[in-house]
Amino acid sequence: MLWPDGGIMFDPVTLATTTVAVLSPYFAAAAKKAAEKLGEDTYAGARKVVAWLRSNLSSDKDGELKKALDRVESDPANVDKTAALRVALAEFLTAHPGLSHQLNESLPVQNRISTTMSATTQGNDNSTIQAAGQNIHIESNRR
Repeated sequence: MLWPDGGIMFDPVTLATTTVAVLSPYFAAAAKKAAEKLGEDTYAGARKVVAWLRSNLSSDKDGELKKALDRVESDPANVDKTAALRVALAEFLTAHPGLSHQLNESLPVQNRISTTMSATTQGNDNSTIQAAGQNIHIESNRR
């Protein structure tokens, strides 16, 4: 589904879940000051996501996302705090859907949510319809 400006709309819950999964190693690496090559790459990729989040906190009027982010940074192993960050981020993205594309682009390439769909239809007189997103309504004129 596209926004009026042509940007792609992402499901906030899926994007929040993916983002928090990307951030988990970052918080753990930051707490331990990990220095392995894989840890450095993971740390650098997630650091970019944290920088993006922090730069967009001005849109977080109630401060819930900032609080959740700060809590996970202070206690990265706490699964309840991580879950709270996921919820706060999903709510933030729901309230600010235009930021979803930017956040997805700031994720490491291997963690980005794909917007590609494909289908194969074989036979005679067949139809294929694909849709992604939320609240999608499809009407068919097929007779």
